[in-house]
Amino acid sequence: MQLALVDGVRQTAQPSLKGVCPGCALPAIPKCGEKLVWHWAHKGRHCDPWWENETEWHRNWKALFPVECQEVVQYDEGTGEKHIADVKTANGLVIELQHSAMPAAELRSREAFYKRMIWIVDASPFASQFEVEAFKLPDPKSELCKDAFFIMNGVGYWRPSERDPTMTLVLTHQRRDIEEQILRDYRGHHFYSWKRPRAVWYESTMPVFLDFGTEELFWLQVYDSRGVRCVRRILKSTLVQLNGGTMPQQPAPP
Repeated sequence: MQLALVDGVRQTAQPSLKGVCPGCALPAIPKCGEKLVWHWAHKGRHCDPWWENETEWHRNWKALFPVECQEVVQYDEGTGEKHIADVKTANGLVIELQHSAMPAAELRSREAFYKRMIWIVDASPFASQFEVEAFKLPDPKSELCKDAFFIMNGVGYWRPSERDPTMTLVLTHQRRDIEEQILRDYRGHHFYSWKRPRAVWYESTMPVFLDFGTEELFWLQVYDSRGVRCVRRILKSTLVQLNGGTMPQQPAPP
């Protein structure tokens, strides 16, 4: 944990402090060594079964939001269920940060509990298995896409209106013929390939953003009625600022 209650006030770990878990009030022990980032350790088994070991990646993401939005206890009065959201913004959106693999049953449980949420996934462990195609795609909601299905390797597209239902082949067109329209309607969409994907994220009913450690996030989406998957590029700073966070100041060039 990053924050524990010390005399009723949420504080970060310090060697001399005595705290309690904000979720269950059991003792929280400050861990302030030289190798790991200072944190609170829950005495005994953690009270939240959705808890995972916090990495520097978790800590850096949380730090982008006000401290009052970090590690917010959520309680269901009807069931008595209680969990600690990684981030809950001022407008009520829960942001869950996930580094490790997760069972599909847990994903469904979290989404049902939080209801209004997004996922941010640490994609660095599988970065070498994920490749975003270079060619751009028009916004799937654009007028162009009402009668254009794009081919995965980017060589072209075909029109459903031209398809003969008695034939297995379709007439393909070169994308260069409509390149100007594609660029006009481009909103960050790309096809991608993912070897050995973490398929649990395909089951999510909430927005899933992959973080490869760059200035961009990749939002997993379904592109068209065929069920073809794509990503949408979005600046990390855009998502953070839209949800009440602040990006760190970059050092001025020498």
